[in-house]
Amino acid sequence: MTATRPEPDWTVSAATPAMSLAGGTLRFGRDERVHERLEPGLKLVLVLDGELRYSVCGAPARRVSGPSLHLSLCQDAMGMEHEFGAHKALRFVSLRTGLENLRDALSMEPAQLAALLRASAAGQPYADANLRVAPAMQALGNQMLACPVQGALKRMYLSGKALELTALAFGALRPAAPDEPAHGLARGDVERLHHARELVAANLQDPPSLPELARQAGINVNKLTTGFRKLFGMSVYAYVRECRMEQAHALLAAGALSVSEAAYACGYTDSHFTKAFQRRYGALPSSIAPRA
Repeated sequence: MTATRPEPDWTVSAATPAMSLAGGTLRFGRDERVHERLEPGLKLVLVLDGELRYSVCGAPARRVSGPSLHLSLCQDAMGMEHEFGAHKALRFVSLRTGLENLRDALSMEPAQLAALLRASAAGQPYADANLRVAPAMQALGNQMLACPVQGALKRMYLSGKALELTALAFGALRPAAPDEPAHGLARGDVERLHHARELVAANLQDPPSLPELARQAGINVNKLTTGFRKLFGMSVYAYVRECRMEQAHALLAAGALSVSEAAYACGYTDSHFTKAFQRRYGALPSSIAPRA
């Protein structure tokens, strides 16, 4: 890696010195390959936008595309190789903590975490998982990147958010039992609702109407509206607004939109957008745009 490689926007020691955080947007001027030494412990990376490839111990490379969550447990020091594409922005939040802190502060035994990560054998030195993330976890990552305070308060703010993020991540590793329907919904309906969410996310600028979305997903309108709220914690309409807001945040941070253009893209007037954005991220949209 060259000496000019991008650095995270911020790094901070969290609630204990054994937990470290980093976050921001990385951009590379050319395709890059970065070698990292993994120390024993937990590594959590919330990828909000962009993608990367990584490989460990000579295994085939794996791709992580946002929004997604990468969790890994390393029980022996080893090397990892990352690959980043040229001129592609990677927005992320990462958390690392050692094995002792994993036990003492997070109440998670390494063997227990290895089982949740589906390690192929007991004592395996490395195990990982890459998961799609729910809007609540995306929102948490965006709040951390838009931290509204500085100094000692920033450390306090990010420490609390980091623990919340870790709790959500561990929760995401605990799937419902095979015969236990999620949120009281039949497994077939859960699959159709996930398909409906994917259809909406792929057509944010012109999402289908509820009847059309229900038809495309193979579910009736009533199950779509009630089931979507049960499964994802918000209505279809609210999900569209949430995704548009996240998209606007990313474009503002990249300098690709003005505040007025971002408001229009989200379906807001300027003033309503500013209020909604500040409520969502804890910062004014004008403070997110890069300064010249």
